[in-house]
This record gives sequence, C-alpha cells and structure tokens, in this order.
Amino acid sequence: MHPEWENECKRLDAVKQVIESELMHRRNKTNKYKKQMREINKEMWDSVGVLSGIQTIDETPTFIQEVSLLKRNLSDASENSRRIKMLERQLNSPYFSRIDFREDNYGTESFYIGIYGFRKEDTGEILIYDWRAPVSSMFYDYEPGRALYDSPSGYIEGELLLKRQYRIEKGKLILVFDSSIAIEDDILQDIFARSANNRMKTIVSTIQREQNQAIRYEGKRVIAVQGPAGSGKTSIALHRAAYLLYRHRDSIRSENICLYTPNGVFTEYISSVLPELGEENLYNITLTGLTEKILGSTFKKYESFSEMMELQLLHKHTNKMESRVQGISFKASKQFVSVLEKFANVFENDIIKFEGIRLGDHFFTDKKELEELFYRSYHHMPLAKRLSRMKHLITTRVKEFEKRRKREIINELSNSDEYIDASEIKAISRIKVMRELEKINRDIENMFSINIRMLYRMLFEDSEIWNTCGGVLSEDARSNTIDALDAGILCYEDQAPILYLMTLLGMIDPDTEIKHVIIDEAQDYSQVAFKLFSRLYSHCAITLLGDMNQNINPVSGIGNLRLAGELIDPESIEFFELNKSYRSTLEIMEFASRIIPTKTISFGRNGKIPEVITGITIKDVCDLIVDYIRGIENEKFQSIAVICHTLNNCYQVYKHLGNNLSVNLITGRDNEIPPGIVVIPSYLAKGLEFDVVIATVLSDDEYMTDEDQLFYTVCTRALHRLEIFAVEKAEILRKISVSF
Repeated sequence: MHPEWENECKRLDAVKQVIESELMHRRNKTNKYKKQMREINKEMWDSVGVLSGIQTIDETPTFIQEVSLLKRNLSDASENSRRIKMLERQLNSPYFSRIDFREDNYGTESFYIGIYGFRKEDTGEILIYDWRAPVSSMFYDYEPGRALYDSPSGYIEGELLLKRQYRIEKGKLILVFDSSIAIEDDILQDIFARSANNRMKTIVSTIQREQNQAIRYEGKRVIAVQGPAGSGKTSIALHRAAYLLYRHRDSIRSENICLYTPNGVFTEYISSVLPELGEENLYNITLTGLTEKILGSTFKKYESFSEMMELQLLHKHTNKMESRVQGISFKASKQFVSVLEKFANVFENDIIKFEGIRLGDHFFTDKKELEELFYRSYHHMPLAKRLSRMKHLITTRVKEFEKRRKREIINELSNSDEYIDASEIKAISRIKVMRELEKINRDIENMFSINIRMLYRMLFEDSEIWNTCGGVLSEDARSNTIDALDAGILCYEDQAPILYLMTLLGMIDPDTEIKHVIIDEAQDYSQVAFKLFSRLYSHCAITLLGDMNQNINPVSGIGNLRLAGELIDPESIEFFELNKSYRSTLEIMEFASRIIPTKTISFGRNGKIPEVITGITIKDVCDLIVDYIRGIENEKFQSIAVICHTLNNCYQVYKHLGNNLSVNLITGRDNEIPPGIVVIPSYLAKGLEFDVVIATVLSDDEYMTDEDQLFYTVCTRALHRLEIFAVEKAEILRKISVSF
C-alpha cells in the first residue's frame, strides 16, 4: 500500500463531499427552473387573450418580455443540466493525477488533475485542474526535475517534485502510484487490455507526451499528424478539439470546428468522446455530405466513398471499372488541379459570350456595355459575383420597363370603347407584359447564370477544350463521366473537382463560420480535395491526421500528409510523426508487419498469435467461423467483428452466420454499431477497433498486392485477437506464412 494512502483517501472524501454539495445545489436549481418555466408559461397563456385584441407587436411589451425571459430560463436550465452531468461523472472519478510543482522563487503547490476542473463556489479555491489547463501539461510532458509550462502571463519555470497517478472508480480509490514517466507502463497495460465497446473512449488519463504536443500545438496554421494504426490519431483529433474549445472559449464554439470523417459509422463511433469531456459534438461532415449540401437537387444521387470502394473492389477486373479507375486516378491528381484552373480561365475568356438584350426597338443593354462591365468595371470581383452584379443591373432595368409597359397597357384598355373592369385590366396588363418579357427573362437567366453540371460536363465532352486544358484521359473514361452526369449521378471522384471548380469561379465563398478544420483519415483524400480545402477554409487553422499505410484507395488517396499540408499552406505547416501503437497486441502488430513492413514500436502487450484457418468453400469457412466464435464465448469479449472484403461478401457471410449466431450486419445505412458480433465490409471498418477481428478471404483475388494497405487496415482493427479465415486457393495465403 502506498505510504500516502490514508491521506489520499481523506482528500478524496473531502473533494467528493464538496462535489456532492454542488450537485445538490444544482439539482435544487433544476426544480427552481421548472417552477419558473411553469409560471412563465401560465403568464404567457394569460397574455394570449390580451393579444387577440392587439393589432401590432409593438403593443405587446409584456408578452415579448415573457418570451425573452423564457428563452433565458431555458438557456440557464440547459447549462445547469450540462453541469449536473459533469458533476455526476466527476463524483465517480474526480481526478486521475497529481503533480507537485515548486515555482522558482515561490513555494511548492500540489495540482490535482481531472477530466473537468472544479472550483469551490464560496472561496474560489481550485480543487481540481482541468487536464487542458496550462499547468496540467507538465504531467504529460515532464519527468520529475526542471519543468515549465506556458501560462497566459508567459512561461513559468520551476521544479517538478512529484507525479502521482490514481485510479478512482465509483468514487473509491483503487490505486495510487508515483511515476517517473507520464503514464506508468503497468497502468497502460491494464487500460489497453480492457475490452472495446461500440463507442470510442476518452484517453485523458493516458495521453502520451508526443500526443500531448500535437493536441496543444498552435504555432502554425496547419499541423499534420502521421501515425501508425493504434497510435491515437483520432483521439488526438477529438482531444485537440476539446483543448481548443477550452483555450479559446470566448471565441470558438463547437459549431465553429468542422470535423471531416470517412463515413457515418465512424462519426457515430466517436460521438461520445467530446460529451464525456464536457463539450458539445463538433460540426461533423463527410466530403459527400458537403457536396450534397452545396449542390442540393443539382444531382439525383451523390455517391459516397464507401459506395465507390464497393464497386471498385467488386468489379475491379472489368473493362468498365478499369477505365473508371483510370478516371479516379487522374481526377485525384495535381495535373487535374491544373486542368480545372485552366478550364476556369478558358470559361472566363473564351466560353462566356455576351449579346445585347432588346425587346423590339427597346435596348436593355448591348454587347459592348456587358463586356465593359465584365472585363473592366467588375473585373476585381470573382467571376460568379460579376455575373450576379450584371444580372441585377439588367434585371432592374427590365423591371422598370415592366412597370412602364403595364401602365401603357392599362391606359390603352381604359381608353378603349369596350368596358373592362379595373381589376381585369390589371390582370390583362400583367399577363401581357409577362408574355412579352418571357424570352428576355429567360435570356438574362441563361446569360448570367452558371449551370455547373453542364459546365463540368463540357470539360469532358469538348475535346478541344479538354486538350487545351491539358486533360489526359481515354475516351472511355471521359464517356463514363458524361454518362454518370447525364444520369444525374455525381460520382465520388468528381465531387472535390466540381466544388473546386466552383470556388475558382467564385460560386462558393470561403466558410467564415468555421474557425478550425480537422480532417481525419486525411491520407484518403485527393490532391484536388486539399486544394478545395485550401480555398474553402482559407482563414482557418487546419489539423490533418492519417497514416500512409492505411491509404485504402491508393488510386485516389494522397497518402503523403506532408504533401497534403503543403497543398493547403506551404508556408505554415508543422509535422508530427508518431511511431508507437497502443491498440493491438505485439503478436497482431508483428502479423500486420508482414503485410506492410513498418517501423512501428508496439506497446509491448502480449496476446495470442494470429492464425490462418482455411476451408474449401465459402460455406466451409463460415462453419469454421461459427465454431470459432462459439469456442471463445466464455472469454467475454464485448465486440467481435467479422470483416469481409466487400459488402457483397458480408451478405453471404451474414446469411450463414445469422442462422447460427446473433449477428448484426453493418452496411453503412445504419450508422450505429451494436455491441456483440457484427459483419462489416473492410472499408467501413477503418478507424474502428474491436476485441476480436475475424478477417475473411473468400476468393483467390481478394487483398492482392494493390490492396495491401486495405488488408493491413483490416488486421490492425483488432485489440486482442486476430484470426484469418480463408478459402484454400486465396492468393494472400502465399504472402502470409502461418507460423511465427
């Protein structure tokens, strides 16, 4: 037992007592808010009778005051409810560490560090420091000895005398441990040996020094974090967001941070982390979600990354898919960035044509005036803004003409010998003028509007334009694009390019609501996508996280995070490289290194050696999987994933397993991952983790050499067990030797 055990127990009891008191106070406030809201609602209903005899809103000051009071009360009640949840969590585990620090020329002070800070209401004394507080960084960054931290008033230097760690569960002190490194290995071993459920957990108590540096860094506009599977990249992303919300609480809210995720399954998986840290979830979006938000009904169907992957894996040997893959590769390249930029220039100087607009002898504008406006008067504006300004100018003239023309017609009809009712005269004049101006209005709309779908189509259809812009694609690949566009489908590989073209034309403004962008799994985005991000978020700080070895679609993904950062801002980028993996056992990481050799340092947790188990047919393989799962039932694993190459494979496996076991199929349409056994396609499993991974290989051409990164990603989803179930003829078996 630790020599300070009794003192630490007393201190914990004292802190819990203060937290319980604050919790009781907050719960009483809840009852007070409920009572106040009932009273306000009653007064508002009483005011409704008065409102029935009032004509204007200005005559209802009491009602307006009551609405304002209700809004304020609801806001206060919501904040109080949030604080109650935090206090309840805090009561369960108030803090996880303590540091003793002697500032130069001052005395020694003890700092207890927890997920949330806690300050006594009456005295202002800080009993617990938030893990994000400046002083807390010393726990993660220093061993006992000379240390410093960056405070609002500058660097504070001194001597770190003690680092102590605690495990507190359900309000009880379980473990006290003094350590000379940030997180003692024994504690890490125990934490990482626990089971995974269907939600990502916080890592506040186990943040490592290199992770902490990435979380807190704010020196340059772009930071890129490269790290192997299990190195905590997504955790860094979310804890960095929490840190930024804490540090810039007066200027940044959760909706001001945009998090790009690969799919809805992943978004749901990480959804509990920030609330556990006391923050609201961020503005989460996928590239496809962004495209659909901007383009709306322009297309009937927006293909997701997962849908593209399924088609690519399922039909990879067909001629049509080979030509599409050629297109995917080119549309992801730096060369296509150049094509789009040249095309925007060609559109401005060669494609746009202006003609005079007239009705009979009346000229609204002529070609010379329009060219003067476009190329000179408004030339400082983005192209789309120029057209919009010109459209407004000419439309105003048309409306003025419309008014005059209506008056002329009304006068003609009023002075005619035939009797016509005044209201009928107005209707006739309106209809007649509308018909006269129908073509004029249509011409204005066509001349000053950009049909982005038709314009993007023109790039691929017009060979002269394509060649002028430097395009390099086969006729088949270009035809594939045109066919999809004509069918109202925007393929995934066309989404970043069409949005980038829109930014070049000034059709999309930089997003001023977003102040920080976090892009997880950044290796899977194309060079065109990063050029899009550079324009769309031109005033934002950006965090990139990824692993070149998990670039599951090398045809389209950039892979290299340093290059990705340079595409956004080559003048202001900081690169962090992680080399430790904390997720999988040593044996699993050694197995994965046969697929892709890496320099990853595995956190030395030992486990069972992965096995390769073969059957003759798919049914044989499924029977073997059923037997295996039944054989490990007593080991109480919380999450078991059967990961198949494609969704099509998943349906086959699910159908067989479902007759024997309680299994859930993950297709991407249902975002939540239920606990227990799931069957999931390879590309949807990225970023997730499971206690047990059963990787299936059901045909001889699955996970060939060009899919090494995909297979590596599948294998590194496992925390404790990895087994490969394959048909005997599978080509991948030649690469992987069964024994260690």
